[in-house]
Amino acid sequence: MDMRDMFRRLDRILESARVGILTTVDERGYPHSRWMTPGLVPGREGHIYAVTSPSFRKALEAASHPQVGWIFQTRSLDEIITAGGRITIIDNPSLKSEVQEALGTNLSVFWRVNPNEKDLVVLETVVEEMVYFNPIKNETHRMVV
Repeated sequence: MDMRDMFRRLDRILESARVGILTTVDERGYPHSRWMTPGLVPGREGHIYAVTSPSFRKALEAASHPQVGWIFQTRSLDEIITAGGRITIIDNPSLKSEVQEALGTNLSVFWRVNPNEKDLVVLETVVEEMVYFNPIKNETHRMVV
């Protein structure tokens, strides 16, 4: 399985589950995990995108500790993908528009906790490694970029 196959599977999982878990590390070195609404943007292979407010704790943690982890799973837990990489906070109107379009209506929870449309940045994770696990078939594939 190559990275392209891995991202195709991730895209399929995100189409169904619509959520993933992002883990960042705080200034004391403690991990913090939270549910996010991530997505893939066509033409930007090798990246995972999400949005947040620049004042939310995850953005502050990502700015000082850019190594992050993601977990994605099907609802039936028969496919699990973990991804690790470096996250960057981007405040670019064009990219914000692309990411919002890719995530679409899945952002309803985000807009409830952050109603100010201007208070938004993009979290771009450059994927450095991915692991695919199918516990039913006892199948594991690991890819390092």
